[in-house]
Amino acid sequence: MSASTNDDDTIPRQTAPCVRDLLGQPVDAAFERYGRAAADRRVGGDRWLRFEALNWTLRLRARPDRIGGPALVRSWTAVFAEGFDTVPKALRALGLPPPEPSAGTQEIRRPLRDGAGRVHSLTLSVRHGRIRAATGFDEPPDWDVETPLLDDV
Repeated sequence: MSASTNDDDTIPRQTAPCVRDLLGQPVDAAFERYGRAAADRRVGGDRWLRFEALNWTLRLRARPDRIGGPALVRSWTAVFAEGFDTVPKALRALGLPPPEPSAGTQEIRRPLRDGAGRVHSLTLSVRHGRIRAATGFDEPPDWDVETPLLDDV
């Protein structure tokens, strides 16, 4: 799998950026994955970056976790030109694992685990019956998870 896209044969190349394990990474990791940013600005203590490709746009918010520390990715939003018709297809295109059992079939929000076992939030936006955007946050979900996560059993 390339760093910026998912190479799964069932997903057309370049349909979405690979955001696997991006939360909590230094901003430099984003430049390594996606190349030069189309926009890079600072507002208050946040750094906002935008990366663009033919079929997607990725916006990142970064902030240091300590004074003098590197800016770390705190949230990302990927917007897709075509969108996806199912949650598993959208997650696969983003390089993310399949939905947790607790996400159910109707929910489009779920806990997102990173490589260090921390839980973050993921939301998907639907327009005209297709998943058009996804957002990951470096905060745990603020909704109850009824089914234990795999690591919790």
